[in-house]
Amino acid sequence: MVKKPLSASKSGVLGVLVSLLAVSLLATPAFAAVARNTSAVKPAHQSAPGASKTVAFSASFTGKASLLIDNSTVTISSISGTGKNSLFGKSAVSGNGSAPKSSSSLCDPFGGKGSIASGANKITFAVTQSSSQQGCSSGESGKVTITFHGVTKATGGSGKAIGAAGTLKFSGTLHLGGTSGSQSGSFSVTLTGKLTVKS
Repeated sequence: MVKKPLSASKSGVLGVLVSLLAVSLLATPAFAAVARNTSAVKPAHQSAPGASKTVAFSASFTGKASLLIDNSTVTISSISGTGKNSLFGKSAVSGNGSAPKSSSSLCDPFGGKGSIASGANKITFAVTQSSSQQGCSSGESGKVTITFHGVTKATGGSGKAIGAAGTLKFSGTLHLGGTSGSQSGSFSVTLTGKLTVKS
């Protein structure tokens, strides 16, 4: 049996029913929730970068320093110690530097660079040689105690210290068995100040 095509009136009624069904579906709570969730999805590249925060910082370390002392220069070949800091806890400090050796004064300016690290966490810093950074000896020969103080600037970092920047004051002591040639001795140092790091 051959089916007859729908009359214009019947096809018009079906069109209206389909339109009403579509409008009803779009108005359901389930469809609205899906639409909201879809519009809330943002491309990964639109995520905002981490903000920065300023934190109070303090640290203390003890360890060993090795120096080469000649008539005109003091080379701080290595500094190695352990301790803890307020940003990421137990950590190690390391560094090196130099200072001119004065024949007329027991105090000399010094400079250098170093780091405080523990695993993925690290702060790098630099000390610019100037009269603000000085080490002063308790004597000209024999066993001496060097007292030192100054300011160091954080130059970067990683982990909990990513993007570290700021100025830290430091002070400490170094005990040496002599004032010439290769020398090594124990040191202690504390650092305080504020650092800006990325959240």
